[in-house]
Amino acid sequence: MKHFIAQGNWSAVAAALYGLWGLLHLGLGAAMIVAGVSGGPPAGEAAAESLMFFVCAAVFGVQAITVALTMNRLNSRRGYWLNLVTLGVVDVAFLALMVRPGHVDPVGGASGPLIWLLAAVASTVALRREPVSA
Repeated sequence: MKHFIAQGNWSAVAAALYGLWGLLHLGLGAAMIVAGVSGGPPAGEAAAESLMFFVCAAVFGVQAITVALTMNRLNSRRGYWLNLVTLGVVDVAFLALMVRPGHVDPVGGASGPLIWLLAAVASTVALRREPVSA
């Protein structure tokens, strides 16, 4: 990995990390959606809101993967801002609303934001050191 980064492949590292973030959220979202609808429509408002949370997680996962493969991989400035801001807002809100109050395990809850942080650093380095596309 050190040799890979030394060759100036920061945009590929960023794309891989954003793709990993996306797979994590798409996988979790899809698994919980299947579990949530397997018994029929949600019984109450709280169950419906929980199911909607996982639909959003899956959609953000698809967005992260799509932008990573089509834009971050090419060191696109638009892709940089799309994944940096959109996924960053999602992760900050998740930390503040779910992890900090104790609704989610801190170790498991920090994995997505940690991957996002590493991707943000790698994509920022890529923008500064590698050729940039629109």
